[in-house]
Amino acid sequence: MAELDQKRTLILEAALKRFKRFGLSKTTMEEIARDLDISKGSLYYYFSDKESIYVAVVERMIADCFLDMSDFVETAASTDAIINRYLELKETMLKEYHFLFGINQWIKDMPSTLMRQTIELLQTVEISFLSATIKKGICLGELNEDTDADATAQLLINVLFGLWVIWCKWQVTGFNPQDREALHCFMDREKKVLDIFFNGLRYRPAINQARL
Repeated sequence: MAELDQKRTLILEAALKRFKRFGLSKTTMEEIARDLDISKGSLYYYFSDKESIYVAVVERMIADCFLDMSDFVETAASTDAIINRYLELKETMLKEYHFLFGINQWIKDMPSTLMRQTIELLQTVEISFLSATIKKGICLGELNEDTDADATAQLLINVLFGLWVIWCKWQVTGFNPQDREALHCFMDREKKVLDIFFNGLRYRPAINQARL
């Protein structure tokens, strides 16, 4: 089992390098196998096709990125600290791994099934993370204790995803996914949305009425 996991890890690392340099469409199973100095048949033993490698690469990258965030939520002193760290992580992911999330695909009216699967995977992780953040804020006494953390996190991700799609379509002319300034501009918009959301969650009727 350990050897199998090690082989899969080596394949994913080689595939990530290929995807980063050439993109998904211009990467082949033959090239990945050649980079690893193994036969194409050996590669198929671990993965049925290029798309399954792609999904595994995305899963591994997301898991690695959000592992530290989960630990940070446990020890963070405030929701502001968590959200700031979260935004830094997302900006880094977009800058370094934009090719994995198919930004160009979301400019189209009908993104591919693979791109939708990739985004849905990221959304699931983000919803879980934001739900944990809201629950932490409630425990800290920062957020309204009547907040439904799971439902609010789902709604927040829907809003952020809508912002993402609109932004992608705005970039349809002359879009360059490696334009770091444009990505930073997008993250500023996302921060404003998160500020509005979390400021709303800070409203606690009993405390506000007591001040009147």
